[in-house]
Amino acid sequence: MASEQAFRDEEAAYNALKKKLGDAAKPFQAPAGADAGFPDFGFIVTMPMGKVGLHIEYKNSSTAQMGSMRDWIFDGSSFSTNDTKSEEKKDLIYIMNNTQTAINNGKRLLKDLQTHCTKDIKSISSGSMTVIKDQSLRRAALTTFAKETQNYQIANISDTTLGNGIITHYKKKFNNSKGKADAKGHVLLMMIKDELWYVDKTGVDNTTMSQIAGLLGVKSINKLSGLTANLEVRIQPRGLNSPGKPVSIDVMASFRLKGKPASGVKVI
Repeated sequence: MASEQAFRDEEAAYNALKKKLGDAAKPFQAPAGADAGFPDFGFIVTMPMGKVGLHIEYKNSSTAQMGSMRDWIFDGSSFSTNDTKSEEKKDLIYIMNNTQTAINNGKRLLKDLQTHCTKDIKSISSGSMTVIKDQSLRRAALTTFAKETQNYQIANISDTTLGNGIITHYKKKFNNSKGKADAKGHVLLMMIKDELWYVDKTGVDNTTMSQIAGLLGVKSINKLSGLTANLEVRIQPRGLNSPGKPVSIDVMASFRLKGKPASGVKVI
């Protein structure tokens, strides 16, 4: 989850943009932490064309963590989490389910667990091994699995395809969030540290985009492209080197930005 420093940086960015936009802007959403929903913060700006909603997603660095979890579940066809309140986990699950390599390796590892441990394992999770009640039998089964399975990696990918997945996901959330801002037009913006790009816009022409840029003290705001991200998902047997202690499977997923896209404009 987002660190306290990340949230402080987000608040600072919000306050800096609020000051730059001045009397022309009214906040419709203030920063409220990692799991506050979409967008991270936003303003309604009064322009010659009418009111425009600025929906802003913020990350405090070009390698910012987009989400992480140790409680995902793979049922043989898709990933899920029981933590339905976490927006970061929802976003991460979306990316995992739209990454075919992760689905394929999830199927491979679930089959290995069923082959080397027990067919009673119906899904991969941190509780997969609990279906074997006897601790000694559980240890023996996991030992066999560890011996026969060489690759615990489900995904370790870094490319623009994942970045495009973030953009697509944000656009969907943007379409659903427009009702938060009572405005004639809407712009989805992404801010990484002190730089800004626009991702999507509805009902806002190029003249108005130039006017918004002017309020922020820049000549123009470029469209986001070339976003790169890194996804890592894996499982790991635990406790095999600690005789007398229960054994288990640890599940992990992590998703973060990797590098800053070109053509951002510095706004703070």
